Amino acid sequence: MMLPFGGAKGAMLALVVELLAAALSGANFGYEAGSFLTEEGERSRIGHLFWVIDPGALAGDDAYLSRVEALIEMMLMDDDVRLPGYRREQLAQAAYEEGVEIPDALIAQLEGRA
Repeated sequence: MMLPFGGAKGAMLALVVELLAAALSGANFGYEAGSFLTEEGERSRIGHLFWVIDPGALAGDDAYLSRVEALIEMMLMDDDVRLPGYRREQLAQAAYEEGVEIPDALIAQLEGRA
């Protein structure tokens, strides 16, 4: 069973996805679809939606990117917000600038095998 996230906004986002990916294509809704994890039962009959938008055609590339950057900066002011890849990027940058600490025991083990 799939559950919405984010309270009312998450539920509405889930509704929009169901309407666009299932209702328009005649596919099963999430609650009707079988399991992807077992071969038992009927086929899932899921639908797919490919939504292609050219932001440059609507807002202009520069305006769009500027707005996205402003939104992301504002979101990242909250310590609880995590964006995909952001933590990895921060850790990689820190490792590049500060180096990576390798425990003495690991160095000794590697030297013993060299």
